[in-house]
Amino acid sequence: MSRLLSFLLFFVSAITVCVAKDNYHMSVGVGLEEVGINKVLCMKNGYTLLFHFENNKPIKIQVFDTTHKRVASTRHQCNILDVFMLTTTVFKGLHEVNGEAVLFFEQQNSGKHVLIRLRFDGVSGKLIDEKKIGKSQGLSKPMRFFVMRHKAEPGYAILYCQDAPQFRESKIHVAYFNAQHEQYKEVPLVFDRKKYDFLSVAGAESTPAGICISLGLSNMLVNGTGTTMGATPVYNHYLHVFYIPKDSSRPVQRTADLSTEVIPYYTNLSHNPFAGTINLMMLSYRDALYRYGIEMRPTAFLSNILFRFDEQNLSGGYNWLTNKLANAWMAEKTDTTDYFIGFPLKMVTNSNGLSTVFSESYNRYINVETYSRSQVFETYLGNICITQFDDEGKEIWGTVLPKSQYYKSYRHYYMPADLSKRWQSQAMFNDLPPQVYERQFVTTNIYNKGDDYFIIYNDGSKNFNNSLTDPGDTVFSSSLSNACYYKMSRKRDVTKHYLLGEPLIKEYKSSFVEGADFDEQRGVYASLIRYKRGDYVSLRMVWVRLE
Repeated sequence: MSRLLSFLLFFVSAITVCVAKDNYHMSVGVGLEEVGINKVLCMKNGYTLLFHFENNKPIKIQVFDTTHKRVASTRHQCNILDVFMLTTTVFKGLHEVNGEAVLFFEQQNSGKHVLIRLRFDGVSGKLIDEKKIGKSQGLSKPMRFFVMRHKAEPGYAILYCQDAPQFRESKIHVAYFNAQHEQYKEVPLVFDRKKYDFLSVAGAESTPAGICISLGLSNMLVNGTGTTMGATPVYNHYLHVFYIPKDSSRPVQRTADLSTEVIPYYTNLSHNPFAGTINLMMLSYRDALYRYGIEMRPTAFLSNILFRFDEQNLSGGYNWLTNKLANAWMAEKTDTTDYFIGFPLKMVTNSNGLSTVFSESYNRYINVETYSRSQVFETYLGNICITQFDDEGKEIWGTVLPKSQYYKSYRHYYMPADLSKRWQSQAMFNDLPPQVYERQFVTTNIYNKGDDYFIIYNDGSKNFNNSLTDPGDTVFSSSLSNACYYKMSRKRDVTKHYLLGEPLIKEYKSSFVEGADFDEQRGVYASLIRYKRGDYVSLRMVWVRLE
């Protein structure tokens, strides 16, 4: 009897292990070519929609039900969205609103900058409505749009920013839409535009407590035509922040005087309910040259500032993000004097006021341009840094995780904003077709399920057991990489895993990290993947339960 019981226990444990390993589902080939851009949306009803975009071609949509079976496949030529101008079209977001999949695009249309909204049925994938919901007066007075969607809210908000620098005039407002896509409120953002020469939108994001808009403002001090300054203009920079509390139409605002060296490039936002503050992480970015032997190589200076603003009046202070603890930890693990320099990808603040910032190392133009090798547009994305802050902005923990990716283009290099704000500022086809396709595998996706964090990226199989002292090889191509992820638990234990199980010999399963989505309710990561086994290649959908 005891032997039988032991066998049953062993059998049950074996089943448990098999189920634990089989935490993903992979579809058959979806029949798409290895071209274009792909986006995935997880719906609240358990359905998944796959969007495929190619220049000058109709939009293709595939719908998968709760069992991950493909139940619909449609294509739409569109009437208002000009698919023949997708080269310069900017992707502004893909969201679920009231059971519909809603796409936002910004493009030049009929001699104006326009924001186009496309609504698709979340079950059949059919086009419900196509409409221009914003347009500029003309190309001489461009308008920029930022779509803000918080998953806890039934509707969404849109920032409209029209700026004419030659006249120092701006018209900026936030429009609120309900779940039926009806505008029910408009909040103007008013400030003295005449005092500044130039304006840019550094960030526009929504939190459960309200909406935060950050503007980069600058004044020219020296135009760079004098004999003493050479050809380098000098600007004084400012960060202007608007905050609109939830259920309010009165924004509070504050201007932070920066310096000539600190440029408000973009911002990341999180809400601290414990302290009643909003955390604003600002990246400053400057091109520079450094001496390498007798050569001068281009590089970039990146500096990050964490602002802490009271949500009632925007009073508060700031801290420079130096990653001091992470660099100290890296110094202990390696025998070099290198330290981490990167830009923030995501910031999350929990209910206890603990903020976690994920940053990625960034280098540009590592190789020198020559007459025989001109236009070297190369981007290196290195290690991942994790830094945690208390509610006063003090660093309390940090670590660095090894990663090394390479991206090459003949027309465009990856800017930090391209990587951090992919859903707001990325031109769809601003590169040669092979580079447009390959860029979807670059950088990382970061999600959290409670206090557990998951960092998903593509890596070479030889790098699975790499470390800071033995970083492994740089990933030059997605075709020879597999999707991996780091998991950091609430106890700060970090482990590395294959996203889709340990690969077989000559088997590669890489994820389109640029277009994937995460179902927070079910804890499921949905992505299109490139499956390669030997010479056989196909594109497939996968659903992975992150645990």
